[in-house]
Amino acid sequence: MVGLGAGAAALLFQRSLAFSEELRTSLLSWLQLFHPSWGWIVLPLIGGVCGAFVGWLTTRFAPEAAGSGIPHVKGVLMHVHTMSWRRVLPVKFVGGVLCIGAGFSLGREGPTVQMGAAVGKLIADLLKVPAKAAPRLMACGAGAGLAAAFHAPLAGFIFTIEELQREFSTLTYIMALIAAVVADIITTSIWGSENVFQATGFPAAPLSSLPVCAAIGLIAGVCGGGFNKSLLLVQHLNGTRLKAPAWARAGVVGVLVGLVAWCLPEVCGGGHEITKQMLHGTSVLSDSMGFLVLLFAGKFLLTLLSYGSGVPGGIFAPMLVMGASVGLIAGNAVWSVFPGLAPVPESFVAIGMAAFFSAVVRAPLTGIVLVLEMTGDYHQLLPLITGSLFAVVVAERMGTEPIYDALLEADINRRQPDVPAHREPVLLEFVIQDGSEMDGKPIREIPIPERCLFVTITRQGNDLLPNGETVLQRGDHVTAVLSGAGAADAVVRLLPLSKA
Repeated sequence: MVGLGAGAAALLFQRSLAFSEELRTSLLSWLQLFHPSWGWIVLPLIGGVCGAFVGWLTTRFAPEAAGSGIPHVKGVLMHVHTMSWRRVLPVKFVGGVLCIGAGFSLGREGPTVQMGAAVGKLIADLLKVPAKAAPRLMACGAGAGLAAAFHAPLAGFIFTIEELQREFSTLTYIMALIAAVVADIITTSIWGSENVFQATGFPAAPLSSLPVCAAIGLIAGVCGGGFNKSLLLVQHLNGTRLKAPAWARAGVVGVLVGLVAWCLPEVCGGGHEITKQMLHGTSVLSDSMGFLVLLFAGKFLLTLLSYGSGVPGGIFAPMLVMGASVGLIAGNAVWSVFPGLAPVPESFVAIGMAAFFSAVVRAPLTGIVLVLEMTGDYHQLLPLITGSLFAVVVAERMGTEPIYDALLEADINRRQPDVPAHREPVLLEFVIQDGSEMDGKPIREIPIPERCLFVTITRQGNDLLPNGETVLQRGDHVTAVLSGAGAADAVVRLLPLSKA
């Protein structure tokens, strides 16, 4: 049921979004062809109005619908936020269609993930499932939303396990997989079974090109780490320095988006079409290094502004555009010097996509499987793994946090948890990171919140029953039980102790 609901919501959202983006593209072409003298003012007006309206709508009715919504979903699963599907579903849908359609550099995937989680909560409420089962349904709905958005059921399933639930029981596996597959069936029945970015036919990359893949991973890691830091800085400035109301900030960004759309339309919207063109080499400018650098820089800056405006929209699609640019720049550069290492420069586009995604989200398995399913080019598996792992290592060495964890932490610091007292105890699972305050210490020396009990520790595949003398180690998977009365505050105090 969750898969059906999430798939239907994703399908309707994609159809509406495709219509709005096609309308923007047609209007832009008509204005540039017939009214070049004054047509440049139309899209800024539309963007300003849409941005201001959606900024007001989001702030007034569903502040949790701002941005991608994935940090909010993670907060709900960690019991520091609540999910009001009555507010999130309409605001996320309308706001996403209007702003992404107006040209804001945001993607459809974050909204479909949050709407999928909202569908999970809706079904949990309708069926009156036990409170402890509702988070599983929301996590499955979120993964199903991703699967439907990208026509990638395995990526949606892995995203649920790797990024949201982070729990490896058989029940979690089965639920997540069923929801993702059913959601993909819904969208496939309407859109067809073709991959989002059909890229089969490229020759398998020779082993001699793996150093190039590693170099792409290094570059993507640096760029992805810089993107994380920049996005958090923009969020901080919006929350502390800018005193203008949210609707005014979103309106100003909408005007800027409209101006950019007139001059460089390729950086506006989700970027699905320009990514496809780079992957297939069909863009007339895809061989121009100057254009590719401009595309990356423009997408980077416009995504920061669009996401910082607080309107609904994700960063998955913009990340793929930026990663594709990095991959194609590297492919063209290597081809011009060592043609034998890069006989088809476009074959490095997918590597850049997976590497940039892995550096930003820090979920390499999801990124690798996602790109494989979107392109259908399974010959790229080894290059994708190489680029993604190098990107993750570089991003880690830069000291950046995974973007959704960092955004959630910033959101918790900005506003208090909105979770009412639970009637039942809350189960919390987390992993001890290397260099954290918990790493290498016995449990009795850790300032654990009151009414919190560590019940199991999974270490190297073995389950341990801890006591006060048990020394925690990096990589330990800890399961804790929290009193329902103060669960949200306990989570906020406990999780930083497990992080480096």
